[in-house]
Amino acid sequence: SRGDLEEAFRVRTEEELPVYERLGDVREIAVTKGKLADILFSRGDLEEAFRVRTEEQLPIFERLGDVRSIAVTKGKLADILFSRGDLEEAFRVRTEEQLPIFERLGDVRSIAVTKGDLADILAARGDAVGALKILQEEKRPLMEKLRDEDGLVHLLYQISAIRLGLEGLTQDNFSEVVRDLTDAFKRVQKLGRPDGIGAIGSLLGQVFLSMHAFEPALEVLLIAEAGFRKMNWQEKADQVAELARQARAQL
Repeated sequence: SRGDLEEAFRVRTEEELPVYERLGDVREIAVTKGKLADILFSRGDLEEAFRVRTEEQLPIFERLGDVRSIAVTKGKLADILFSRGDLEEAFRVRTEEQLPIFERLGDVRSIAVTKGDLADILAARGDAVGALKILQEEKRPLMEKLRDEDGLVHLLYQISAIRLGLEGLTQDNFSEVVRDLTDAFKRVQKLGRPDGIGAIGSLLGQVFLSMHAFEPALEVLLIAEAGFRKMNWQEKADQVAELARQARAQL
């Protein structure tokens, strides 16, 4: 977490993994292989991360018959495919190999998360309409069923970001962005999440600025800045403070 990936990798391979191998703890070997793949992914070695997942981790879970872990690993493979630009294969793995497992298990939360991942792939392929359809018609009802406030906040932010990226953004769509971001901002404030308050507030503030709604823009941006300051994310806080200055200058 503090960025010392080489030493983290060494500890996993030289000090942790050999213990599990001596104990014959097959599951923990697989779990540790996955953590090694995470480190490889973080340092940009996508091919080796993919190899470790497919050749060293996944076969263990398959032998153990651990269906959930298979599905999670498939998702990690899709993440790697997405990162290296193989969007079609990432989409196929999620729809044909990961999602059906979660559906058989009746794991509503994991189904919802996977739907969001599918929307990300569609958005990256340029299919914003398809991404929005999945998020609004398939993921949102699941998040509401789960009463997952964190999940709903992220969903509203994701929907808004995709709408804002649409070419030929209509007035109706723009109104929907304001509605959803305002809803998300209220929810994240109730949750007391300073990171979310900063991220959502800064985006909502920029939307208000683009509408020349300078008073609500200033109000939201000041709250967003405070959120980033609380997280000690000074660079982002300074950027939001500059936006707030622009809004104040227009009052």
